[in-house]
Amino acid sequence: MDLEHKVRELFSEFVQLHFKKPVEADFRDLRSAFLFSMFLEWFGLDNPLGIYLLDLYPELLSEFHLWHKTLGIEHSKLDFLPCC
Repeated sequence: MDLEHKVRELFSEFVQLHFKKPVEADFRDLRSAFLFSMFLEWFGLDNPLGIYLLDLYPELLSEFHLWHKTLGIEHSKLDFLPCC
């Protein structure tokens, strides 16, 4: 039983090292791209999907705050957003 437990633990660490961390990094990149595409028009760029995303804006304002913090921007320069 002890050997089985060690093998399971080793396999679990292998999976986390080689699969979980790259997936988490890809998720962060996709999340950043999605949030940027949602707030394109607030950065002065045209957003062709803006009308379809109107329902999501209230849900993702807290995500916007976390996103600009991860980018290293302490306070959002967008004054009309109820952020910082």
